[in-house]
Amino acid sequence: MGVDPAAAVETKADTKTLTVGADIFIGDRVVTGAKGQVQIKFSDQTELVVGPNSALLIEDYLLRQDDSAGKFAINALSGTFRFTTGRAPKDRYIIETPTGTIGVRGTSFDFNSSTQETKVLLYHGQVVLCNLSNACVTLDDTCELGAYDLGKSEILGHTDDFKGAARDDLKANFKYAQSQAPLLGAFRVEEAKECFQKGFVASTQAESLVKDDGDEPAAEPVEEPCDDCCFDCK
Repeated sequence: MGVDPAAAVETKADTKTLTVGADIFIGDRVVTGAKGQVQIKFSDQTELVVGPNSALLIEDYLLRQDDSAGKFAINALSGTFRFTTGRAPKDRYIIETPTGTIGVRGTSFDFNSSTQETKVLLYHGQVVLCNLSNACVTLDDTCELGAYDLGKSEILGHTDDFKGAARDDLKANFKYAQSQAPLLGAFRVEEAKECFQKGFVASTQAESLVKDDGDEPAAEPVEEPCDDCCFDCK
């Protein structure tokens, strides 16, 4: 596990500051401050990032004999997150948010949740977004966006469809897509680099040159070795 400052885990008994290599258990609530961040790699290779100003509850995690997860359930209460599936069968993942659920189909994506709305940015694979009324939509394309609230679920389009202030808001909501510098190498996603680069959906070089939304590819730092940044989550 990789931990940045201002991160804590709340158990039924007390609250403790998270450190690299600390164990997290079922029922624990992970909470981060404005400068906090937690990167967790589970035993089945599922990867989870809890971004700044976020809260998440570990509801269930059951390992099978082949080290795949028999069940993996989290409740993303608020904030910003990155999720990448591991070796568990896709129907074993349960991600709840205040406005509904995210159905995982072998994938990697970023999402942010609040009591009003959940937004998801897909990198690869497929996710099914369902609100509490069971209105669902499916995302299945790189850099595709979706959202759901108490009233509806909808596909918002691709990152390249957003211009001006709307694009700036999108970058603010999905900071890891704009720059993966805060993340350890194991938690970076190759497709994320495509989501805010100019001309990503352009089919020709000429069409690409016409596009001008003010984006430049974010430089990725050289990955530093880290021998103790991951742990077996129990």
